[in-house]
Amino acid sequence: MSNKSIILCFSLLLLACNQKELLFKNPTSQETGLKFKNTITPTNELNILDYLYYYNGGGVALGDINNDGLLDIFLSANQEKNKLFINKGNLQFEDITTKASVSGNSSWNTGAVMGDVNGDGLLDIYVCAVVGVHGFYGYNELYINNGDETFTESAEKYKLDFDSYSSSAAFLDFDLDGDLDIYLLNHAIHTQESFGKANLRYKRNEQTGDRLLRNDRGTFTDISESAGIFGGINGYGLGISVADFNQDGFPDIYVGNDFHEDDYYYINNGDGTFSDQLKDYFGHTTRFSMGNDVADINHDGLPDIISLDMLPEDELVLKTSEGDDNIQIQKLRTQKFGYHYQFTRNMLYINQQNSSYLETALLSGIAATDWSWSSLFADFNQDGEQDLFISNGISKRPNDLDFIKFVSNEQIQKKIDNTKLVDQKALQMMPSGEAHNYIFKGTKNLEFEDKSGDWISNKKGVSGATALGDLDNDGDLDLVVSTINEDVSLYINQTNEKANYLQLKFTYPAPNTFGIGTKVYAYEQGKLQFKELYTVRGFQSSSEPMVHFGYGAIQQVDSITIVWPNKTYQTLKNIAVNQRMTISPENTKPFNYKSFFKKETPLFKKSSNNLGIHFTHVEDNYTDFNRQKLIPYQTSDRGPAIAVGDLNNDGKEDIYFGGSKFNPSKVFLQTDSIYREKNIQTIANDSITEDVVALIADLNNDQKNDVIVGTGGADFYNKMTPLLDTYYTQSSVGFEKQELPAYFENAAVIKAADYDNDGDLDVFVGNNTVSNNFGAMPNSYILKNENGKFSILENQSFQNTGMITDAIWEDYNTDGFVDLILVGEWMTPKFFKNTKGNFTEEKFIDATLTGLWQQIAAFDIDKDGDVDYLLGNWGKNSKFNASEEYPLRMYYADFDGNGSTETILCNYKNEAYYPLLGLDELASQIVSLRKKFTSYKSFAGKSIDEIFEKSVLKKARILEVHTLASGYLKNENNTFTFIPFKNELQVSPISAFLEYDFNADGDNEVLVAGNYFGVSPYQGRFDSFPGALIFNEDKIVLGNKIGLDFNQKAVKKLNIIKVQNKSYVLATINNDHAQVYELTHLKDDYKKL
Repeated sequence: MSNKSIILCFSLLLLACNQKELLFKNPTSQETGLKFKNTITPTNELNILDYLYYYNGGGVALGDINNDGLLDIFLSANQEKNKLFINKGNLQFEDITTKASVSGNSSWNTGAVMGDVNGDGLLDIYVCAVVGVHGFYGYNELYINNGDETFTESAEKYKLDFDSYSSSAAFLDFDLDGDLDIYLLNHAIHTQESFGKANLRYKRNEQTGDRLLRNDRGTFTDISESAGIFGGINGYGLGISVADFNQDGFPDIYVGNDFHEDDYYYINNGDGTFSDQLKDYFGHTTRFSMGNDVADINHDGLPDIISLDMLPEDELVLKTSEGDDNIQIQKLRTQKFGYHYQFTRNMLYINQQNSSYLETALLSGIAATDWSWSSLFADFNQDGEQDLFISNGISKRPNDLDFIKFVSNEQIQKKIDNTKLVDQKALQMMPSGEAHNYIFKGTKNLEFEDKSGDWISNKKGVSGATALGDLDNDGDLDLVVSTINEDVSLYINQTNEKANYLQLKFTYPAPNTFGIGTKVYAYEQGKLQFKELYTVRGFQSSSEPMVHFGYGAIQQVDSITIVWPNKTYQTLKNIAVNQRMTISPENTKPFNYKSFFKKETPLFKKSSNNLGIHFTHVEDNYTDFNRQKLIPYQTSDRGPAIAVGDLNNDGKEDIYFGGSKFNPSKVFLQTDSIYREKNIQTIANDSITEDVVALIADLNNDQKNDVIVGTGGADFYNKMTPLLDTYYTQSSVGFEKQELPAYFENAAVIKAADYDNDGDLDVFVGNNTVSNNFGAMPNSYILKNENGKFSILENQSFQNTGMITDAIWEDYNTDGFVDLILVGEWMTPKFFKNTKGNFTEEKFIDATLTGLWQQIAAFDIDKDGDVDYLLGNWGKNSKFNASEEYPLRMYYADFDGNGSTETILCNYKNEAYYPLLGLDELASQIVSLRKKFTSYKSFAGKSIDEIFEKSVLKKARILEVHTLASGYLKNENNTFTFIPFKNELQVSPISAFLEYDFNADGDNEVLVAGNYFGVSPYQGRFDSFPGALIFNEDKIVLGNKIGLDFNQKAVKKLNIIKVQNKSYVLATINNDHAQVYELTHLKDDYKKL
């Protein structure tokens, strides 16, 4: 053999070794006979400039149309004819479109769904169309299955021949009368009328408004208005999912709307009507909502939701694509126009049953998948966890910033409006949006692992509608993906015998013959898997009417409870895996949802009259980002101050609430059974200050409590008087203002302790930031008390230690002197040993435990007798990325040499650090970047080392964060190990801990609260943490399960107050009403939690 032949053979062998065996293979149309291509050809007369949904694509519907046990495929097209392929076995398909008479009569088809409309046991096909715009003609078509591989178009007969702007449709039995009704999903197009206030949704538009169509014995009646379904000209419906979200037996509906209109969360009232409860259950949603899907991903028997958007992962695409609104536009949308909070990324909503959803997409690792159309949950590798497939891509990106800049030019706009002369140039400026599809492996902790390139090919293209089913009858789930200008894609799953499965099909009494709406609760080894049969999922598609479970190596399922649509159930036990079962109702019994989903007895109960504490904190309208545009978050919204103590010497606890800028503080005095507001003029006079933190204590040893108020707000700067903290002593005639040392800082925490053991209380004042100079280290002080007068304890090691947020006095070395432990942002927790009044830092903590720490509390969480420390951090559910190896970085410098500092945050990605913000945001503060980068494309993909000169970066101070997780320092013989809390506690910053024996069982627990809204729309809102109660390191219960209402509220502080010897929890909330909770003390109920 020649050397050349040897080299060639070796190269081929090496190539074969390097090729991955993917979980899915993609047989070609030549191999399968599945020859279908949705070819779209733009012209001067019709393209994406004319019709914004030009590249949304067609639909996919899977079902066994001839009942031969093989899954058939229907594909709808835009400019082509529809096609129907029957499955001949062995992945061979035959085109029977002509025979079946289903090619279609409309010029622009969209979604395609299958369902048994007439109850004869055969799957019919409903095809949506866009009609009445740009010359599109036709109507939605209903193909009734004749049972012989032919169909009769019957839309007019069934009153389903709508000529509107339809995206898709969903089958459901919303009124539980036994037949299938239809929700018709329509979309708007941009007109002057489609932009306006949210109440546009109440005025019905026949072309764009969604419809609820009730099946009345063979014909469908539009009951949309009477049923409470919106139908406005601003409804851009692209995604729909049906599920019993609140588990009351009635199907509910989630609708995803593109652009400015809110999504709809229709809860079925059980009387033929629906109520949109989006704002009650979702703190925020996707902005450009695309497809969505539903599955129980955390094994609690409740359906969770994913909604797709178009946030890119790739830096080149990310920095050339339009993103979120700026903060002023967001305020206009939400406060003036009435829309909800919307952000440009995928959202994953974790169902909390009758409470707000946890939103975890960033934490879960699935927030950024580019121009995403269809999402489908399924257990693709059959390990018992739900995986996720997402289809991607668009032929042209209309959100490209260089394109938007071009068409926004006034002269170009006139030419576009009046002629077609610039259309081709505009189209050429839109870059291709081809992208690879994503697939994620589900895990047990709300996180997903990206398996794109391992399970599926990373080939780029334009994929849209997607449906799943078992095409080859091997037990695992396959995918059919509609593409644009390419052959339809098959993803054939090769899990096969590597893991076990169970498939369930249902035979249900006519007319709902396939049992749409059936629920299955499957148990094995104490683990629940829950499925609900609705075929319309993802985007413009319907999947096989079958329920699939993966079981890994498990050979037998312990039990399966099947709940039929009529609210009856039956249970099967000891079911062998690796089979497809067909199940019919047999020996059924009534199913009681209330007893099945047992509600925990609340440990907390809202006080009916709030104990008279009618305090509402009103944040002033100062916005930090207007002054320092590049800061990562605000520091002006850390109030209100709250302190509890006796202010009138009657032995009862009173309350001081600080006010925001120009709003006076308020005092509530406790009477016999209630609080009443009392004006203390001396304190109220200082209304110009922003009161952030307060302390009530006897500071001059006269047996009367005094008050210290820490001010801040980040608005006042330099040596402005409102930055001075205030001190009021109480005398027999009231409160008198006293002098404090003149330091001008933004306070974060005030804690009192007798650090020098001289018999009076000294005060630590921890400060968080320097106004107009975010990133600079403020001064923090101990105020030494000498007979009620204070002086600064000079030259202490903690003075410039960081951006302090919280502190505790704790004699951690038991030497008789209280020591000081500090936490803050961009720093590690720090321990300062008190040696007879002099403080030195002790290095107990690894240097890589830098965080954005918000709170600290001493608590023996592992019940081993020593003190551990709970730490509230930023949480893992943000666009900040931090790890021990690749920390989040903040560069702090005067980047443009104008005498003012800027901060630039960077995440690590692809072996470099990239700014989180784009060119527009950076150049709004550093104007010189506009000259260096004249287009968005020239800026995109540049790391910070490429954006700025080395000489500039060399002068920058780099602050780092290595962990964003909240957790606790586990104390083992004075060696501390950081243990993160479970992911449910990582969705938002944690801002409050409160230790108390809440259930009166003799052991203390810790109540936890958080959420924070002081970030730009780029970050979204941290609003879905419901609070939690920590019993010990193994038992943590979320607040919504025990009576708390902390969702969508930024809780600042938690306090125990006592009235008539009864304990209550007082929750003080930024920019909201204070809440008071009674304690039910039901300790027996909570031992089992």
